[in-house]
Amino acid sequence: MDALFDMLRRDDLVALAVFITCWFGYETFVAVRIKRGHGLPSAMQAWRRDWFEASATRENRIIDIQILRSLAGNSAFMASTSIFVVGGLAAVFGASEQAVAVLNRFRFLVETSQDRFGLKIALLIFIFINAFFRLAWSMRLHNNAAVVLGAIPQPEFENLREVGRERGGVAAELTSLAARHYNGGVHSYYFGLAVCTWFVHPFAFIAASLWVVAVLHRREFRSRALRTVRRN
Repeated sequence: MDALFDMLRRDDLVALAVFITCWFGYETFVAVRIKRGHGLPSAMQAWRRDWFEASATRENRIIDIQILRSLAGNSAFMASTSIFVVGGLAAVFGASEQAVAVLNRFRFLVETSQDRFGLKIALLIFIFINAFFRLAWSMRLHNNAAVVLGAIPQPEFENLREVGRERGGVAAELTSLAARHYNGGVHSYYFGLAVCTWFVHPFAFIAASLWVVAVLHRREFRSRALRTVRRN
């Protein structure tokens, strides 16, 4: 910890503290609001329950499998992209000496050292590794939901209709958990982009962190999309 304080200046430490507060504070805020039934993620949970209740009454569930395949494909794409980003950052980390020399040539960028530059790259690597784990888990949960969907009995078996509704509820819960992890992975991308402004100036990093929180809050709790899908 002492080495960290020696490595970073006071404004860097303040910017890092603001960033951590914004990221983890917003994730906690979202989790609490979802439990209370607010926001776009919570509204979509209700639609997922209706989706699988409807799928339990369908004889042909090809469309449901196609939807789950599309959702899993989105998570897989984002997860693979995060791996490419981590690989690129690792390459930059290995060439940090040259990168620092190039950055220090620009007068409008805050002067940096190799230790500070390496710490910023390490933070980005951590963020995108976190994104990979959350997105990969989202992909697996969607695949698990597809398996549960396949276990829903056909609607003509009247004695198994209650079983079908219960299994549809399980599939809906799995897809909601998958969506929660997908959103967390996408949030990591947003905050990872905010970290990029740290190379410009710590105050730019603070502004970008607050701006990301404002954008995410606007889209998930005050957007037109939420008004569209919200139901009484």
